[in-house]
Amino acid sequence: MAEQRMKKSSTVKGGGASSRWTYEAENKGPIEDVPELVMFGCDEFRKAHPLRDHAHPGCFEFVLVERGKAGWELDGTVYETKGGDVFHTRPGERHRGGFNVIEPSKIWWLIVSSPTPQSKDWLRLPPNEIAALESALAALPRVVHTGLRPVDTFIRLQQALMTESPLRSTFIRQSIVELLLHFVRPETVAASVADDLVHRFESLIERMRREPEWRPAVAQLAEEAGVSESHFYRTFQAYSGLSPNSYMERLRLKEACRWLEESTEPITHIAHQLGYPSSQHFATVFKRYTGQTPSRWRANSISSGITGSMIQSHRTLGTSLWATGADQ
Repeated sequence: MAEQRMKKSSTVKGGGASSRWTYEAENKGPIEDVPELVMFGCDEFRKAHPLRDHAHPGCFEFVLVERGKAGWELDGTVYETKGGDVFHTRPGERHRGGFNVIEPSKIWWLIVSSPTPQSKDWLRLPPNEIAALESALAALPRVVHTGLRPVDTFIRLQQALMTESPLRSTFIRQSIVELLLHFVRPETVAASVADDLVHRFESLIERMRREPEWRPAVAQLAEEAGVSESHFYRTFQAYSGLSPNSYMERLRLKEACRWLEESTEPITHIAHQLGYPSSQHFATVFKRYTGQTPSRWRANSISSGITGSMIQSHRTLGTSLWATGADQ
């Protein structure tokens, strides 16, 4: 049966469960009449998960974040993605999770072979449409916002792979083409936050960056922005992709990474400077989002020569965040 040819796994470690579903043509054989499909899958990470440097020769890879946030590092730049964002790599490009991990999130991913001059019937499309899609993919920004509409198409592709039908190949091919069209024709997001409120957000964010130990309540932030607490929470999350508390936590972690990499300050001192009640609490939070303890992070940074100044963050919605995990 088709469903027996798919891989589904679930792991539980330290109280955090992760689940994975994949189709791999290399192990299971190509889909009849759809040789373009190389790999496809869905991952749900409850804790940070390693993703080290790798590439896909001759293939495009597309990753849609359904839930949470994730960072992807390519050519020294970390690209931030949140729910509804798609990150892609071109054939042969080496990439990895931000700082070698994917943080808590749910993602769908698709790897398809790239059209070549010899691909006269790539995805059974006529030559003029293949050329048009090639041009669109070549011009595609590294991160686009599609919204969550592609999730339904990913689910249909998954269902098609798991069923036997005379039209199985047709359903699979149609789903892949539909996904590619979603990616090259992203959703236009209307501005949902008033300009004057954006300026107040930026002022607050600047203070958060300048004073990472600052731990205001949402009510205090709302008062400083001149809006109700509920309105502040909703609009700040729409603007940044994170709740106010999660946003501040990630800024603190970004600063913690910088201190661990660039200084020899004791970890206990760093924890207290960032406003954590104890080094144990700091270590717990740090590991939740990076997959490593602060001491391990520092050791790995020294051995690999990575410094914070070498990493450039990709700007999303007017803010810059180091690779972040699922909203809390």
